[in-house]
Amino acid sequence: MDALLLLLRWMHIFGAVILVGGLCFSRFALIPALADTDDTSRDKIHENIRRRWLPWVIIGITLLLISGLTNFILFNNTVKAQGWSDGQWMKQTSYHTIFGVKFLLALGVFYLASGLFGRGSGTAWIRGDRMRWLGVTLGLAVAVIMLSSWLRNLHMGPNQLSIPDLGVSLSAEPETNDTSEPDRYQNSEAGTAFRQDSDSEAPVESSNTSSPTE
Repeated sequence: MDALLLLLRWMHIFGAVILVGGLCFSRFALIPALADTDDTSRDKIHENIRRRWLPWVIIGITLLLISGLTNFILFNNTVKAQGWSDGQWMKQTSYHTIFGVKFLLALGVFYLASGLFGRGSGTAWIRGDRMRWLGVTLGLAVAVIMLSSWLRNLHMGPNQLSIPDLGVSLSAEPETNDTSEPDRYQNSEAGTAFRQDSDSEAPVESSNTSSPTE
């Protein structure tokens, strides 16, 4: 299982690097560099790039979908099997809601990225204003990355660590003080009364002490 999780993580990272890296390069380097070229040369360059880059876009999307959905299923099974927070952990952390928002945003990124580097007539409106839609796609990708980091932090599970061998449970929640007895140091009068009580309870030593005889 550890090897599978490691493989899925590599797939997810490689897919994100391929897709987001290509978007960043196109938005901040390629498109500005082609701004001064004539329309014929620019269209030819875009077509050459499209034919070479579109397969990598498809690979990146495929890696992200396979690894992301598989991770989601495996993690859900783990939470159910271990009974985190008595089965209420998903509800308490809103995990499914966060994942749902992330998944919808990711689908938007996939669609726009495919349209930017595709050639279908249905997505020609995206390529008609590449600069704008590259910016929108990158913004969605950043939101997906932030939500992914949030979910990854939640994957650590309940904020509690158990040590079975010692029978000790370490929790991040602070322990509450025992309030059955009043705090005698909460003010100066209580402290003074406590010291007086202590002095009165101390044993009184006899003043007649016999000196040792030689």
